[in-house]
Amino acid sequence: MKMLMIICPENRQQEVRELIAKHNVHSYSEIPNVLGEGKTGKHLGTHVFPGKSVLVFTVVAAAKKDELVQALKDYNESLFEGEGLRVFALPVESLF
Repeated sequence: MKMLMIICPENRQQEVRELIAKHNVHSYSEIPNVLGEGKTGKHLGTHVFPGKSVLVFTVVAAAKKDELVQALKDYNESLFEGEGLRVFALPVESLF
């Protein structure tokens, strides 16, 4: 099993949900109002550094991980400059 942590722009949240569902992944959690700094700059929800992100967590089978990561990577390439999608895959040692 793998946990995918997906950080996406707040305005792309619904599109990311739809992409996940399109790949038959229907269990996820979200943390809204994520602030931070990265490759695309600072997103602090202020006038000087506008924008916020959303953190989406999902746990999938290892085989599904590759499929979903590739779909998210393809989606990321369609975003505007200054937008960014980050995906981290982590091992899941137990699940109940």
